[in-house]
Amino acid sequence: MNRVAARLAAASLTTIPIYTLYGDEIKLSLKQDTSNMNMFSNVLATSAASPLTTIQNFFGVGADDAKFKVDPELTNPEKPCPLMTIENMRDMVEQKDRIVVSFMGNVFDVTDFTGHPGGYGRLEMVAGCDLEPFWKVYTQHNRGHILQYLERYKIGHLSDEEAELQRSSTPEFSNPYVNDPPTFPTLLTNTRHPYNAEGRLRNLTDSFITPVGHHYVRNHGLVPDIDPEEYTLTVCGVGCKEKVYSLKDLKNPRKFNQVTVTTVIQCNGNRREDFHFQKEGIPAFGPPHWVAGAIGNATWTGVRLRDILKASSMDVDGISLNKVKLPEGANNVSFKGYDHDEVGNNYCCSIPVEKALDPYGDTIVAYQMNGDDIPRSHGYPVRLIVPGNAGARNCKFLEKITVTPNPCLDAGNWKQYAVHAPDVPLYKLAEFEEHHVELKMDPVVQEMPVQSMITVPSAGDTLKVEGPADAPFVKVKGVAWGGGGSGISRVDVSADGGKNFTRADLLEKPKDVQERERRGSEWSWQFFERNIPLTQEQANAVKNGSKVNLELTSKALNTAWNVQPESADTTFNAHGCCVNHWYRVPVAIDPSAKENKRGPVGDFENKPGVNGGKFRTPFKNLNQPPKKSN
Repeated sequence: MNRVAARLAAASLTTIPIYTLYGDEIKLSLKQDTSNMNMFSNVLATSAASPLTTIQNFFGVGADDAKFKVDPELTNPEKPCPLMTIENMRDMVEQKDRIVVSFMGNVFDVTDFTGHPGGYGRLEMVAGCDLEPFWKVYTQHNRGHILQYLERYKIGHLSDEEAELQRSSTPEFSNPYVNDPPTFPTLLTNTRHPYNAEGRLRNLTDSFITPVGHHYVRNHGLVPDIDPEEYTLTVCGVGCKEKVYSLKDLKNPRKFNQVTVTTVIQCNGNRREDFHFQKEGIPAFGPPHWVAGAIGNATWTGVRLRDILKASSMDVDGISLNKVKLPEGANNVSFKGYDHDEVGNNYCCSIPVEKALDPYGDTIVAYQMNGDDIPRSHGYPVRLIVPGNAGARNCKFLEKITVTPNPCLDAGNWKQYAVHAPDVPLYKLAEFEEHHVELKMDPVVQEMPVQSMITVPSAGDTLKVEGPADAPFVKVKGVAWGGGGSGISRVDVSADGGKNFTRADLLEKPKDVQERERRGSEWSWQFFERNIPLTQEQANAVKNGSKVNLELTSKALNTAWNVQPESADTTFNAHGCCVNHWYRVPVAIDPSAKENKRGPVGDFENKPGVNGGKFRTPFKNLNQPPKKSN
């Protein structure tokens, strides 16, 4: 069965409103049930602006349009745009096995977009269809640079009548995520399907142990609903005898010792939004577009991974003491989760065998988070915890452990979490197979780099004057993390963008955490705070009653003597991985203010105008809409 036939067989046809955009003319065709208006129709129907302006505003276009330059590799405004028919599209899908889709009356051939961040199977799922019903579910596509990039694959356009027919005949996409667990209102939703949400920065320093409701959530697919009585974990591979363990086996103290680890987990794409258009014309390549809250510090309880491998007949102690040679081919340990995407691809990842066997590495198979069963959103009933490493290594809903010669090169592991060279443009990541050998050389993230972030105050806040008249200061709080097991030696903070730094005060960690940590295994984060003295110039301005703009800045130094770089340029990569340059927060001190006032940025504490992107990115130079056909 071809892609289109399979897709149509799996869905029921429904009649829903459509619109087409041709030049300055909008054609909106509403059926009887106007409550089902599509995601654009309400915007268009209620807007007094021109249609094209309305579309641009919907996708976040602002006054910064003129600053944006398009990478000439991505779009070609002179690209011919022939008139096509639905029959042409179906012929390409059925006869030539191409993945052809439509959107806004345009036709695109996305067959070569093999590096699609959501996986190639999701592209095959929409072959021959209009994208709008799918983008109602996958709302992360509603950013200007996505449309801009889609233009690269434009091959034609449909007539008014054909565009309406194509849209109305595309099956309504049934949301496959309806059985996912409830979302957390305390988090900031980044993508709804799959659900990805980050913590509010100002809450991160409320508690050393991040409560479940404030810990970021990262999903790659549907959240499985697993019966704990039926749960099994399979262990196999090089140097192991295949074993299958139940949840009761893992919790049985006669079989495995229970251990507890307090560790930071941070998505390796945290602060990715800072990379967005850091280089002109090069957007960060994939969601989630984390701002800064994809990090949390929790306590996990479970079984050491090395103990599970030992119970599966691997001589982990002899190997660790270098008394027994590592079995040939036992180079990596790969993990597979029960979670999968809409087309059945499970999430997989790998870590080096050295990390798995390290008696001080604290890699565990966990069944508790903060003293209770792990919530579904965080991997119930069992997940992997790899302290010091990227969040992507901490496989949720753990189904299988395999000792392997090579790392898992699944899309969820390699393509999304590799750090490519600064000159690798988007199209090389997108059309992956063509550049397979070149990209294979680039490393997948394991240990994370040193990081710090100011959590209080927030970007855009207006602050009252604190301190004596002759020595005013601004109070900051924040978190720092050494990454890879390193501790924090020092955090420096500044009120003038880093021209003058002062040492922050490092707060003492809880005693139980101190007792578990040792040098090289400092997995938890470090709180810091400081009353930063204003510079003489700033203090004089405040004394004279003037409002003063400040750029609060933090940089951390870990125990391995690694320090955060000043600029994002030094670590730029199109995937937006391992973003850890100086953290900057623009605020103002107002001598007339009686109390601190939250800024207009709101809960997304990204840094407008300060070396960073915006959560809704402008786009410009999108190919002109197709001319109205006769």
